[in-house]
Amino acid sequence: MKDIRIGLIGCGGISGNHLPQIEKAEGGVIHALCDIRPDRLKAAGDRYGVPEERRFSDWHDLVTLESVDAVDICTPNNLHVPMAMAAVEAGKPYCVEKPLGINYEETLELQHITEAKGIPAMICFSYRFMPAVRYARSIVERGEIGRVINIYANYLKSSAYMPGRRLDWRFDKEIARYGVSGDLGVHILDLTTFLAGDLTGLFAQTGVAVPFRKREDSEEIAPVTTDDWCHFLARFDSGASATFSITRAAYGNRNHITVDIYGEKGALRFDLNESHKLEFHRPGTDENTMEILTVPEEYHAGQQQSFINLLRGIKDPYLPTLADGVKMQKMLDAIMDSAEKGTWVEIN
Repeated sequence: MKDIRIGLIGCGGISGNHLPQIEKAEGGVIHALCDIRPDRLKAAGDRYGVPEERRFSDWHDLVTLESVDAVDICTPNNLHVPMAMAAVEAGKPYCVEKPLGINYEETLELQHITEAKGIPAMICFSYRFMPAVRYARSIVERGEIGRVINIYANYLKSSAYMPGRRLDWRFDKEIARYGVSGDLGVHILDLTTFLAGDLTGLFAQTGVAVPFRKREDSEEIAPVTTDDWCHFLARFDSGASATFSITRAAYGNRNHITVDIYGEKGALRFDLNESHKLEFHRPGTDENTMEILTVPEEYHAGQQQSFINLLRGIKDPYLPTLADGVKMQKMLDAIMDSAEKGTWVEIN
């Protein structure tokens, strides 16, 4: 079987996760690149040996290039759905960074059209591929902790305080729409729903830690229009209650993700800085103890390898689908709605 030739759009920060994984993956190859910044396009093209004739400044040219078999979308949020729609129109599978789009309605339409045309697709909920997360799912699926009662999920970063950080697209509501909820929070929303079911309602608060920044292309000071922190209470369809804390304004935290899940018979908790292990309270043992488990090799997976496997007909039962992305979009819209109104919001 020939290698799948992947065209990647967006050679910015997140492509630094995608491109090395594609390079190392079995069955796929970096075939074409696109970016509106010539410096980034040249650096990525030189690094991965992509010839000049397959380096593009216009993403339409990459999507319609006949030799591209699949598209990898690593761009700001407002471009995800238009680019994915173009891939579908060209009959090409795609993977897309999170969040899937900028509102529930556009992502639902994308899901319907993609599925109607039978195009394989994946959303890049990166932490879904962490071994501790997959192992935790298997433990929950086997009923080893029983009915889930409480969940505590945290995603803490200090990136709001990066020296000299300017008003990039993440701080612009017109481009990103969501603040830290769509940038970071969507990851732990996906993790917790992957492990414990769907949300049925929530109450959220959001805020800005650094209200003004210099624009990327000038010394002009401009307002930040997305939030730096987002905290919310939530209820799951199982009846479980959850507390979420998400911020990029937490000094001392490079990328700190922890999830605690407490059930009627047992408990799980993990820190994704040590994703090769998790803590487990085994039913029938002392109620004050947690056992440290090393995750078996079978629960290790790579995001871009899983995308390539999808296109080669190799199934991954834990693969994040477009339906998962659409579900998260509904929750992100509910967070914004709740924070703006200051009320509890039900999620249908």
